[in-house]
Amino acid sequence: MRRSRRLRLRDLPRLLIGGAIQFAGLFGGRYRRTEGAHVYATDPEGRVLAVRTTYLGPGWMLPGGRLERGETPHDGAARETREETGLEVVVDRLVLVDARRGRDVSFVFVGHVTGGALAPQFGEIAEAGWVDRGELAASSEPLRQLLDLIDAAGDRVTYLGL
Repeated sequence: MRRSRRLRLRDLPRLLIGGAIQFAGLFGGRYRRTEGAHVYATDPEGRVLAVRTTYLGPGWMLPGGRLERGETPHDGAARETREETGLEVVVDRLVLVDARRGRDVSFVFVGHVTGGALAPQFGEIAEAGWVDRGELAASSEPLRQLLDLIDAAGDRVTYLGL
């Protein structure tokens, strides 16, 4: 099942403000390290929980985002997933640390859904749902590579760029 929201004219001010804040962040935090966390969760049919944002193009991605000041990657991954999808998750284990982009570090966790209902975050998430793994891998080359790294990790943690 997938849920989406249509953008309406009344959504425009919020999207413009959010875009301006993100654009300013590109320059304002120039030397500060950015940390993000994402969750890889599957349902019993093997579909992957994924989101489409309103600002990064049409492809799917794992739910997640920037950590708040003082927040652990585990807590941030669960919070971002809840905010973006409406689903509660338990973060089970770390599978990937990606530091290939200089000052940016991303943590990817395997987790599982424990409750909630699919409800995409207004303004930021265009669609959230359980997506067939093949469709997900075909949506972008970086995502296909990420799925391959998660598969290859097994019980280990993979470190990139460290």
